[in-house]
Amino acid sequence: MITLREGKANCPPKDLDPKNNICMVQESADGSKHWFYGSNLVTDDGDKYYAQQSAYTGAGSGQGSGTPSPNFFVCSAVLQNPSSADANNAAQFKDDTFAQFTTPILTGTATAAWAVQAVEATAGSGVGYPKANDLDADNSGKGVDIVTYKFTWTTGQIDTSAGNAITGGTIVATADVTSSNGNIQTIPSGTKLLTRWNFASPASFHKTSTDTLTLYVNHTMTGV
Repeated sequence: MITLREGKANCPPKDLDPKNNICMVQESADGSKHWFYGSNLVTDDGDKYYAQQSAYTGAGSGQGSGTPSPNFFVCSAVLQNPSSADANNAAQFKDDTFAQFTTPILTGTATAAWAVQAVEATAGSGVGYPKANDLDADNSGKGVDIVTYKFTWTTGQIDTSAGNAITGGTIVATADVTSSNGNIQTIPSGTKLLTRWNFASPASFHKTSTDTLTLYVNHTMTGV
């Protein structure tokens, strides 16, 4: 279900499968970049969110007036590093909650070091994410009928060099993340997920204290 490919020499890989809608860009201290690609699965709760969001008007009362719940429009990404990747297939991941997401990376006790990263609020165009028709040059999965979520981890956020490598990730509503300065972030085990994925080929990778990571999650509106 999931594949991840790597681009080299600061160039994305060529002839990507359109299903590879995850794009992870790792930038080292010397400025070199590696592009990793994969495919993620929208969960049952994610499907419900998109249905509610498509009918959301935000005005008046009655049908279409209520904000989708959970509201994944305001969301955060969580990476994970179990000793071995979570077993997965479409049936297992489709109805997952945070309870099935093993060994989430929940490190750091302040904003600059927290591991759970909120969706980027602003972009070069002044419009935040999620957004359709992303213009970011590093995101090769963008398109006019594609919704992009962008997340960035700085050098001070996450360092797996002394532990298990990163094997996958998920997106949750930010409202389900408790962030209190001086404490590690917490997420209830029953929290609903928009999407989740495992990495493969390579099946895992490390982020060090000198790397930055930028994650693009692209969801295509297929109209079926």
